[in-house]
Amino acid sequence: MAVSESVRRGQAPVTCNLCENGTKIKWKCLNCDLLMCTKCKEKIHVKFKSAKEHTVLDIKQVGLHREVLDFSDLKCTEHSEILRRIEVQRKYLKKDVDKHTDELKGELNKKWSDFQVEEVIKVKKVVNNLQELSSSADDIIRYNDINKLFSEGAELSRAVSKADIGLSTISFLPGKMSAYIMGSLQGLSNAVHIRIIRQFQTDTTKVIFLSLCPDNSMWISDQKILQRVRPVGSKLKVISTLNLEIYDMAITPTGDLLLSSGGSVLKQISGDARDLTDSVYNVSPLYYTAIHVAKDGKVKSGGDQYTTKGRRAIIIMNQKGEHDDKNNIRIFTYPESITSTDNGNIYVVDQFSEDNGRVVVLSQHGDILQIYTGHPDTNADDKTFKPTTVVATWSNNLIVKVKSSDILDILNCCGQLITCYDVGDIGIWMPYTFSFTKNNGQLYIGCNTATGSEDNRKLHEVIISGC
Repeated sequence: MAVSESVRRGQAPVTCNLCENGTKIKWKCLNCDLLMCTKCKEKIHVKFKSAKEHTVLDIKQVGLHREVLDFSDLKCTEHSEILRRIEVQRKYLKKDVDKHTDELKGELNKKWSDFQVEEVIKVKKVVNNLQELSSSADDIIRYNDINKLFSEGAELSRAVSKADIGLSTISFLPGKMSAYIMGSLQGLSNAVHIRIIRQFQTDTTKVIFLSLCPDNSMWISDQKILQRVRPVGSKLKVISTLNLEIYDMAITPTGDLLLSSGGSVLKQISGDARDLTDSVYNVSPLYYTAIHVAKDGKVKSGGDQYTTKGRRAIIIMNQKGEHDDKNNIRIFTYPESITSTDNGNIYVVDQFSEDNGRVVVLSQHGDILQIYTGHPDTNADDKTFKPTTVVATWSNNLIVKVKSSDILDILNCCGQLITCYDVGDIGIWMPYTFSFTKNNGQLYIGCNTATGSEDNRKLHEVIISGC
């Protein structure tokens, strides 16, 4: 009996979900998930909000229907936030453009006003000269002095020529909007991650300069002592030592070490040789401040005349030492560090003083593309930006080291901040110099030491990802 009742309940007819009376189910609305009779479909469901947009199927087609997914109305908070930031940047730049436009107009009006004053003065002088010469001409005619007539006539001609007044050549050269100004969309990994593989204690007082050789040995220096070392296990095997004052150094693709030691000519140690010789790289009358060797073998250096109004320049030299000055206009105060990316951009740490500076982004033609002045959250307490080193990563992003800080600023190739990373959190204190190996993501970090301390004469080998 119980089984019979159970069967009867399982075979109870399905009714319309709207009127609950009709048993002739003919339709199903996929949006409402309702089964309907024909009467309710035509009389009641049509009154539902947005019913015209609903998908209503014959009950026989329900199992055969494949719903087309609509991705047009997907909500993404991150996408909305990016759109908001783009809009904020648009408004900021519009405000900045309006301000700069007013400044240009004001500058032009001032130039025009100054020009008018200058030209009025010039005209008055010409008029006075003509009046004096006219008086002299009357005397010449009166006394019939032919020689003086020609002499004074020449003076009269020169005076009249000075009256040819023309506008100074002023033109407006329109610029172009670019990703360096507006910003760019960049695919980012979840986070920058750095992991220490090995660390070495060095014989130098600190590691200020670091260059890797093609044979996996490396040159390190504390500015006073230069050593060539090779990592063996957890120790550094010293291959050679040289007492030499150094201001910067870099390795060429052939393994030659180039050294800036205070002059206009780079010193060189060729391959496995230990002798120090002059290279072909000469920037006289400038003196080297920083050097960098790009992947194509070109040497990119900073030069300074070390005078108050002396010339500063970024100079690019080929392997023969032939060079091309970049930015002959004096835009740099002191080029402290240089690197480059695969697209030809040049990145310069320009120091105004020991405690203030910026990172200047130049195109391969020497045009200024961007100037990075730090981030409010990572700048010093006095809000100054104190960069000391810039190095390009394998992904053509940038690592910028800030003075007296363990925080690294990670920039994209446009010179815009991506994120910051505190290497102090993983036990690397006072990082100063960086050199990537031939293996993508493998990096050596040399560290500075506090004054009077020898506790941090370390070199770290790390794996870096996310930048």
